[in-house]
Parts: sequence; C-alpha cells; structure tokens
Amino acid sequence: MIDFAEAVRLARLQERVRTATYHEMRKDGHHKSSEGHVSLAFNLPAVVGDDRDPYWSLEVYSYLLCPDARSETWTGKSAAEVISKAEDAVGKWCFGSEMEMFERSIGHMDEAPDCDEQDIPA
Repeated sequence: MIDFAEAVRLARLQERVRTATYHEMRKDGHHKSSEGHVSLAFNLPAVVGDDRDPYWSLEVYSYLLCPDARSETWTGKSAAEVISKAEDAVGKWCFGSEMEMFERSIGHMDEAPDCDEQDIPA
C-alpha cells in the first residue's frame, strides 16, 4: 500500500514528465502514443521456481525523454524506494527541457520553432 505522500510524489513525477514532454513535442510536433505513462506495481513472485521476495516496481515510458530506451523501470523493497529512484532519474531526463522553459520564461531564448500544435496544450 502507498500512503498519501507517496501518491503525491508519484503525481508530481508524472507532471514533471508531462510538462517536459509537451515542451519537447512543441519542437518536434508529432504526438507520441503512451508518452508519460507511469506505472507503479507491487509484484509477487511466481509460485513455482521463483524464490524472490515480493518487490515494488515503477516504470516510466517516455520515448522523448528517456535517454537509453523508450522506458525505464526501477525496482525496490518499498514504494518509497522506487519513487525516489525514479525521481532522481526523471530529474535528469527533464533538466534540459526545464532549463529551456525557464530561459524562455525570462526572455533569454527565441520562441520555439513553428510546428503543428493543435493537440499540444499551451
């Protein structure tokens, strides 16, 4: 079970991915299905042939942001542990986009390239 604080951290994690994803989509202009999908699971091992202890896993799918693949999965003994691992990695993924958005907000950067933004929230 996760507590309220962990649920809030998870929601903030997805919001960070969402914001960076929209920023990147404005530059590239193409919608990516499943972008920003976040999944938290409590995993019980198979009945036969698996002697692992139960564990938590958290997966974030981001074709645009994930540097090594289309998604990354973290595992650990608690929800808090996997959320912490994901927060650290997602912070690195989003840093460049967040700095670009910050620079634009204070007027130190040109506007984003022209693209079809009909499905991208402002």
